[in-house]
Order: sequence, then C-alpha cells, then structure tokens
Amino acid sequence: MGAEKAKQQHPLLAAVLLAIVVLIFLAFPIALYANVMAMVDGYRAAHGQAGTPGTATVLSEYDGRGEQVCTGVFTPDDGGPAVETRIEAAGRCEVGQEVEAHLMPGRPSIFIGYDIPRAWAAGSADWAQYLPLVILFGLLTLPLVLLVAMIVTKLVKLLLHGRAAPQL
Repeated sequence: MGAEKAKQQHPLLAAVLLAIVVLIFLAFPIALYANVMAMVDGYRAAHGQAGTPGTATVLSEYDGRGEQVCTGVFTPDDGGPAVETRIEAAGRCEVGQEVEAHLMPGRPSIFIGYDIPRAWAAGSADWAQYLPLVILFGLLTLPLVLLVAMIVTKLVKLLLHGRAAPQL
C-alpha cells in the first residue's frame, strides 16, 4: 500500500507543472511577434521606408557572439536631439565612420534588447538575423495555433448544431 501511494503525484505539483508548461507555450507567440516586428522594422529602415532619417556616427565597435556590434550617436536630419544607439551598418564598421541611416525606436518587449533604438544604414542586411528566430518561434507556435483552431471549430459546431443525440 505504501509503494502505491508513493507513485501518486500530488495534485498541486501537477497543477504547478501544467502552469509552467502553459506559460512556456504562451511565450512562443510573444517571441514570434517580437522577432517579426524587429525584422520588419529593420528591413523597412534599411530600405529607407521607415524611421527618422539622419546620420549615425560610430563611437565604438566590438565583436560579440559571432557578430560585430557597433554603437554610436544618431543625429536626425531635422535637427532634433542626438540619440545614443546601436548602429546596423552594411559590412563592418569602424570607429569614426559616419553613415546615412534611419532611426527606429525600440518596441516595448519582455525580451532584452528589443526596446533599444537602432540606426539602420542603407543596404544593411542585419535585419535578416531575425529570420531564423521567426522560423523557430513560428514552428513552436504552430501547435498552439492548431489547438486553438480545433477548440474554436468544436465550439462553433456546438453552437450551430447543438449537441447531437447519441446514435445506436
């Protein structure tokens, strides 16, 4: 009898584990949205379709996690205040380099780095770095989307047709 009781899980433990799994699954669509928006913002700014036009001056650069990171100051063409920002330049950047760029303000996010402004130089393809993350989080979000679609389909069928009587 003691061994049988030891194998049973406590219902509170099961509820906590289920809540953790649900929270993890809910983080996937949020991460997908953050990466899609960062990619779209970067693409549009690098092609001059969005953002504040101006000049970005590289003040520092370093190699971090397999990529060059450039930071500096962005000065808008309209004479607004200068902004400290990360600079996404075409190719490698050097300290003192000036590039024509478009500044995109960061978007509020629960993830680190998505809320900082970025100056995107014309022709920069750094926006493509988000593509693998978009694909990954898109695939991880797919089961959640399918589950929601199945639940909605079932609810619509129940509302439209009502409960069917059991058939013999």
